Amino acid sequence: MGEYVHFSLSADELGLLKHVGNAPRAVLNLPVRIDLLSEIDEEKILEAMRLTVTRLPFCTIRIHEKEDGTFSQYYCLDEPEGIELVDMSDKTDAEVDALLLKMAGTVFGNNCNDSQLYNFKLIKTPGGKYTIFFCGYHLIMDSVGVIQVISYFDKVYSALINGTELPEEGIGIEKHIEESWKYIGSEKEKNDIEWWCAQFETEPVFSSMNPKGSPEYIEGKNYGKAQTFAQLRAKSMPRLIPAELVGRINEAALSLNVSPQLYFYLALRTFLAINSGNEDVTVATTGARRATLMQKKCGMTLAHMVSWRSCIDSKNTSFRDALLKLSISQKDIYRHISVHMSDYEKVKRERFNVPDDAIYKTIVFTYQPYFNVENTGLRFKATHVNVGFTPYPLYMNVMPMDNSGDLWADYIYGVGYFLPENIERFHAFMLKFIEEGLHSPEKTVSDLAEISLQ
Repeated sequence: MGEYVHFSLSADELGLLKHVGNAPRAVLNLPVRIDLLSEIDEEKILEAMRLTVTRLPFCTIRIHEKEDGTFSQYYCLDEPEGIELVDMSDKTDAEVDALLLKMAGTVFGNNCNDSQLYNFKLIKTPGGKYTIFFCGYHLIMDSVGVIQVISYFDKVYSALINGTELPEEGIGIEKHIEESWKYIGSEKEKNDIEWWCAQFETEPVFSSMNPKGSPEYIEGKNYGKAQTFAQLRAKSMPRLIPAELVGRINEAALSLNVSPQLYFYLALRTFLAINSGNEDVTVATTGARRATLMQKKCGMTLAHMVSWRSCIDSKNTSFRDALLKLSISQKDIYRHISVHMSDYEKVKRERFNVPDDAIYKTIVFTYQPYFNVENTGLRFKATHVNVGFTPYPLYMNVMPMDNSGDLWADYIYGVGYFLPENIERFHAFMLKFIEEGLHSPEKTVSDLAEISLQ
C-alpha cells in the first residue's frame, strides 16, 4: 500500500463502524435504482458515470483495515471498475429486479477492504428501456452523498450532450476529517452528551407499529424485545403520499414556520402512542448536518441518527400546538446532533438495566424531500433498493422518486417482527390524520386520531 497516502478515518466514520458493530458489512450499502424515462445516448451515459466518480473525491476513497483491527483510508485514482452496460433486454422484469436485489445486498470486494466502495451500472431492460443502478457505501457517503452523486451525474451528462463545460469538481475530505476530530473531546461534545443523557433521566417507553399485546411487548417492563437474528431479513413496502397533499403540507408548514417533516412525525408518534397506550414515545431519526459549504460538497457520512423522545397530551393539545411543540423539540435536537447516539445509549441502558436483547424504539424515521436533479431533459424515477436485511425493525423513509411532486414513504421492515397489515394501517392513518389536521388544526390530536382510525 506504499503508493497511496493513508490518513485517518473521520470521527463520523468510526462512529458509524461502532454503531453497526458486528452486523454484516453489506448493512452499510446504500442502493438506488433510477429508471430513465428519456431517450439516452449509451456511450455518453457511461462516460458521464465514469467522470462523476472520478471528479467527486469521496467516491475514490478506499478503506484499509490493519492487522490490529484499526483503519486508515486513502484516495485511489485507478480507473473506475465495473462501470458498464448490462444488457438484460431479453430478460423479464422479474429477472432485472432479482439482479438489482442481488447487487444491493452484495458486500464490496475483499469484505470492503482496499476496494472500490460503489457500484455503478447502466442496465438495458425489457422493451429497450434503461435503468441506472448505483450503490454507495455508508462509510464514504450517506443518503445525501448518494443524491449528490446522482445530481452531479445528471449535470455531467447534460454537459456532454450539450457540449458545454463540465460542472466544477468536488472537494476533498481532509477538512471534514479535521473538523470531525476537533469536536471529539471538546467542551461542546461534553455539553452535548450531558444534554442527551438528561433527556433520559426517566425511563422511556417501548412502542411499536404493532398494537400492545403483540409478541415484542414485555409485560411489566418499559422496554420491549429487539429483533432476533431471523428477523433481520427485510422487505420493502413503498406507499404513495400524493403531490396535492405534499403541497398543502409544505404551504401550511411555511405559514407556521415549522418543518414539513413534523406533520409526518406527529402522525407517527400519535399512532405509536395509541398502540403502546402511553404518550411517551421515542423514535430514531437522522439529521443531515450540512450547514457549511464544505459539508454540502464533500460527500462522506455526516448524517447522525438520534433518539427523538416526545410526550404530548393528545387530549388537551391541538394539532397546531403539537406541531409547535415538536418544532421546539426538533430544534433542540439539532443543536446537539453531533454526538454519536452510542455515547448516550450506553448510559441509558446502564441506568435502566436494559438487557442486550431489549430496546425502546423500533423505528428509524428519515425525511428526505430533496432529489436535487437540476436542468436537462433527463427524466427519471428513482427508488430505493432493499438490501435484504435491516438492523432496525423498521426504517420509514419519506422521499421523492421523481420530479412529479409526489413523496413516497418506503417502509423497510423486519420480516416476522412487524406485520405488514399494521404498516398498511399506519400509512392510511397518517394520510387521513394529516388531511384532517390541515383542515382543522384547532382540533385536539386525540380527536383527529379517533377520526383517522375509523
